[in-house]
Parts: sequence; C-alpha cells; structure tokens
Amino acid sequence: MLRNYFAVDLRGHKNEYFKTVVSLEKSKGDYYAIELLPEYFPQRKKIIKKEKPDLVFAQGGDLIHNRKILESPEVDILSKPYPIDDTLAKIAARNDKAFEVCINDIISTHGYLRARLLQSLMNTIKVAVRRDVFIVISTGSTGPMDMIVPREMVAFGTVLGLTYSQSKAAIGAVPDMILEGRRQT
Repeated sequence: MLRNYFAVDLRGHKNEYFKTVVSLEKSKGDYYAIELLPEYFPQRKKIIKKEKPDLVFAQGGDLIHNRKILESPEVDILSKPYPIDDTLAKIAARNDKAFEVCINDIISTHGYLRARLLQSLMNTIKVAVRRDVFIVISTGSTGPMDMIVPREMVAFGTVLGLTYSQSKAAIGAVPDMILEGRRQT
C-alpha cells in the first residue's frame, strides 16, 4: 500500500501519509506557519517579522475583515473564509490568495452548528470555484490520534462541491504551489 501520497497538509501533524506538513508549532512539521487571529491582525507586520514563518494564515471574520485579509500582501491563506461573497472572491483571485477548509473545524462541531458550518462551506466553495480562487483542504490534526488520510480529505472535498480533480489539487498541487511561491519571495 502506498504510504506517502503526493499530498501536502498545510495545518497538520507530521506523519507518513503526507510528503510535506506545515505545522503551527515550530519544529513539528516540515514548515512553520502562523495564524493571525482577528484581534492580532492589525499587528501582523510586527508578528510576522518576529516569528519569521514559512506561511501565514489569517482567520476570517466578517466581510470587512475578510476584505482586509485578502488585500494584505503578508497573508497567504484566508482560514475560515465564511462569509464570502462574489466581490471578495474576485479580490482573492486577483491577489492569488487561497481559502482554507480545515476538516478539524467540522469534526469538532456537532448538531445544528455543524450543519450551518457545512452549509457555509458549500456556499464558499461554490463562489470560490466560480471565480477560480485557490482552495486548500487541511486536516488541522494536532497529533496522531486525529489524523485524516488524504483519500478521506479528497472525498470530503467532493462532498463540499469540488470535482474529484479539484479536490485532489486542494491537498496536493495548490498547497505545493503556495509553498513554492513563498520560498521564492
């Protein structure tokens, strides 16, 4: 059985299933990333200069906050991109930003909240695909017990509305392209 898939986990725990793993903890993965929460977003330049990450996520909020993120050159990926509208999707496409779908966010919610989250994700995916915005699917795993294999991630992407090839690219080609672009700057 093939162990090391051509897959990149941009928010996960180092394991044998992914060729590259980006972690939010230093020395836990192949690359180091930080996530800017909405309350720390105004200090992003100082935080990035201090931390020197390989990748920068920014957690989404309302439409105004999401627009600030998408127009910020320091940020690579908008995490939790809902709510999103057509205008923000155009900005994301123009600025080569990606939207992140983290499976752990779905797993950690239950009941009505999970249903609303899935509905928001499906709407976000629909708008993003229409405007050719990059989609990244990550596990969000923090340890070996909550690991998700690449095939399950691809299946999850298809449930959200991506085609099989788009879903596969969301865990392989797109994250690899984002990391490659970061390495060149």
